[in-house]
Amino acid sequence: MIKLNNFLMIVITTTLAVITLGAYVRLSHAGLGCPDWPGCYGYLIGVPDNAIEISNAEANYDGANVDIGKAWKEMIHRYLAGFLGIFIFAISYIFYKNNTSKLFKLSIVLSLLVIMQATLGMLTVTLQLQPVIVLTHLLGGLTIISLLWIMFLRYNKNSYFNETELLANISTKQIKKLSIFGYVTLAILIIQIILGGWTSTNYAALACADFPRCNNSWWPQMDFYSAFVVELATNLNYEFGRLDSPARVAIHFTHRAWAIITAVSILILAIISYKTIVVAYQKIISILLIFFLFVQIILGILNIKMSLPIYIAVAHNGNAALLLMCLITQLYLIRNVKNNL
Repeated sequence: MIKLNNFLMIVITTTLAVITLGAYVRLSHAGLGCPDWPGCYGYLIGVPDNAIEISNAEANYDGANVDIGKAWKEMIHRYLAGFLGIFIFAISYIFYKNNTSKLFKLSIVLSLLVIMQATLGMLTVTLQLQPVIVLTHLLGGLTIISLLWIMFLRYNKNSYFNETELLANISTKQIKKLSIFGYVTLAILIIQIILGGWTSTNYAALACADFPRCNNSWWPQMDFYSAFVVELATNLNYEFGRLDSPARVAIHFTHRAWAIITAVSILILAIISYKTIVVAYQKIISILLIFFLFVQIILGILNIKMSLPIYIAVAHNGNAALLLMCLITQLYLIRNVKNNL
């Protein structure tokens, strides 16, 4: 029988796969590959794949143009997300049976988030990729993987954190300040992730065609008001975006500018943690944090220089999740140092 520890890691890996596959579906413009939910043109298993089925599907869904490839991408993502939901419900049941109250409460929160994600998945299709819904769906996935990772860390606390090995060249006051700065850095990273999601859902990733300048200017024409106004119309198709160029440039430019603040904050946190907390795995996490940060920066630049190749864009999304998980681990270990001083 599989150990719970290993099962948690399988679920976390599956969640990362769902997030990256979701990014692939969105970036390959397959988000509306199926116009209905939870099935695809009325099919719960498979998609229309022959001339008669395609003809019937297009007749039943006015204006539909069946693309088998896009439909399969969307349905595979839905199937994998469905399995993930079952896995998370299973975790709740396991913690309930084991009478692990704190982790059971966290697993209930995760189960509720899964239900919310399913609802958002439906709304993503029925509201035709409305940016605020797609962004919320993206943030929901990252919240789920973050909470699963926190659950994994808590479940393995005794395995990965040995109090007798704790050495810190830092005072209680200093560790409190570092902890506060760590949470501020987490907030900064979350804002950057939101900006990245808003950039993607509004199709603004290539609004600036060059780097480091934007459209051959350090301060291009931008429309910040239109860029960040949430449109709540339910009868519009948002595929490929609806904003004009100055608004998209404003979104892209803001994402770039905030990336500088994010990078500086993460670098400072990692360097201070590495120098002051003399714990082997804390140093490893600090190095990994810097590694994922630089990978994210490089992927962002390559997205622009190479005109958003899908494999780079998907990697940018996946690495953002890894960077977030790494920062959460850093904060978790800082908290443990703080509690044991």
